[in-house]
Amino acid sequence: MLTTRFLLATLLTASAAYAQLTGHVGPTSTTTAKRAKICNVLDYGGTIGSSDIGPAILNTFNSCVKGNYATLYVPAGSYDMATWVTLNGASNWAFQMDGVITRTSTTSGHMIVIQNANDFEMFSSNSAGAIQGNGYQCRNAGPRLLRVITSTNFSVHDLIFVDSPEFHVIVQGGSNGELYNLAIRGTNLGGSDGVDITGNNHWVHDVEVTNRDECVTVKSPASNFLIERIWCNQSGGSAMGSLSDGTAISNIVYRNVYTNGGNQIYMFKSYGGSGYVKNVLLQNFLARGTAYGLDVNQYWSSQTPGTGPGVQFTNITFDTWDGYVADGVARPPIQFICADATPCQQMILKDVRLWSATGKAVVKCESAYGTGSCLKASGTTSYAITTSSITQPAGYTVPPTLAGDLASGFATNSPIPIP
Repeated sequence: MLTTRFLLATLLTASAAYAQLTGHVGPTSTTTAKRAKICNVLDYGGTIGSSDIGPAILNTFNSCVKGNYATLYVPAGSYDMATWVTLNGASNWAFQMDGVITRTSTTSGHMIVIQNANDFEMFSSNSAGAIQGNGYQCRNAGPRLLRVITSTNFSVHDLIFVDSPEFHVIVQGGSNGELYNLAIRGTNLGGSDGVDITGNNHWVHDVEVTNRDECVTVKSPASNFLIERIWCNQSGGSAMGSLSDGTAISNIVYRNVYTNGGNQIYMFKSYGGSGYVKNVLLQNFLARGTAYGLDVNQYWSSQTPGTGPGVQFTNITFDTWDGYVADGVARPPIQFICADATPCQQMILKDVRLWSATGKAVVKCESAYGTGSCLKASGTTSYAITTSSITQPAGYTVPPTLAGDLASGFATNSPIPIP
């Protein structure tokens, strides 16, 4: 994972853009302070090679961690897990997961839930700690791997998440979180989301995702996020959505994102609904061979329409994009398909150079206003979709590859190895 971070830093130009974070993120006390008490699962009913480490994790948390500056410790080794755990309510603690936990039950839910934590850290000290979901055994019919719910001042880092039956990592609400140095390997199928995140003042960085659904995706409600140095490596690509009734998203920055293959470079997806997405910067994106490119679609047919007329998109900037889609006529490298009842406003393209592997491409716009591509300069009323042929953008060059780029995703019906 440290290699991934180095490669991304060398491939993607550093940005001077203002980060949308509003203050401190991550734990408020040090890892050392949390080691005042080591709570080893082997002392609370667990064994290396256990057929179900879940009860020991929960017993360790309740008997040793809660009420103390403490570290719940899963030593290096292999553990099966059949009982899911919710670790609720502690402060000033860490979950040091140096071993490999493998799912064996098909019970739905989440293997590990961290809830209402404050000053919390989940990490691997050897960068080998992993959860193996073996999702090929129960595809889209088992648990998610990790969910962090309404927690504050936390981090999740230096961990590996592999082949979840459904989603891999979810951050639900909370504030001041940091996710970094994560490797996520899912299957080549929808429903295998990498990171889905809501809340306020979160920082996600140095993450690699392989799957065929969300890479790192913002969902509602969300505010003041910085998401950077992301490698969507044969992934569905990053996105915002799906968005529907009551959407509230503002002050989001993505920067230094590399997408190799997959569904899209970035997608905003909604259908009907209400609320807003405003003040978003998407900067320094590189992509090779995606299906779609820059894709704003407010008539996304894969979701049930909301009851409102449409989410209002305002002040979204796309700055310094280079890359190509597989077939720019079948799927445009740029499209803004905005809601007729709530046209997109202040869509701004700066130095966006997207092209097609076929040497031919079109762009599409509907009810979208701003600067660049086929956007109309100003207005408030809807207009019908326009389709325009384009030529190769001036200054376009094929983006370089990374040494670890995958040629294809992982099979749906066989094990996915832990990297």
